Amino acid sequence: MGSKLDLFISGSPKIGSYSDERALWQSLVKGNDLAFSNLYQRFSNLLFNYGMHFCYNRELVKDCIQELFTTIWNRRESLSEVDSVKYYLFKSFRNLLIRNINRDRKLFTDLDEGQEPIAFESSIEDDFVYLDYMKENERKVANALAKISKRQREILVLKYFNNLSYSEIADLMSITPASAHNLLSKALQCMRVVIKAWLVASFFNYLVL
Repeated sequence: MGSKLDLFISGSPKIGSYSDERALWQSLVKGNDLAFSNLYQRFSNLLFNYGMHFCYNRELVKDCIQELFTTIWNRRESLSEVDSVKYYLFKSFRNLLIRNINRDRKLFTDLDEGQEPIAFESSIEDDFVYLDYMKENERKVANALAKISKRQREILVLKYFNNLSYSEIADLMSITPASAHNLLSKALQCMRVVIKAWLVASFFNYLVL
């Protein structure tokens, strides 16, 4: 599982501004295939890495990405204006992937666990300090991510590695903004516990050596 979780930590393409994305979207609607290709190159890897956090069937995730962009291109003339292209793609992809997962119950995962998680006390400053630590210690983060729930991994990926807002995450995950705050706090707390245990174990291993 760890190797799968390393995916989103590896280099991801830089995403442009909202205005840049919307300009590409508008060009796509007009039939510009270069704009379509640009959007695909920008977001396909991000969507793949996101999807692999709650569905470990690589081919299904890839097929859903292909289906999503194929549908967008085929229906481009009827597409409406969107405020955030990134949010639109993540939301559409998640819905599509869940529909496909539900067609085969053997692939069903715990997407709906803990709709109202318990909040953990932590300050905004603590969270930003910990985020810096996470980014500087990618290997430890990957190991820790393998030990928390899929839903916790999902919100960490959406918030810290794709920069979605709390309102966008809440709508995407079908929870309230307050629940999104609580779930993120719980995910960060779990990450702290796991990484702390890892550091203690590493220290004792060093003493033994």
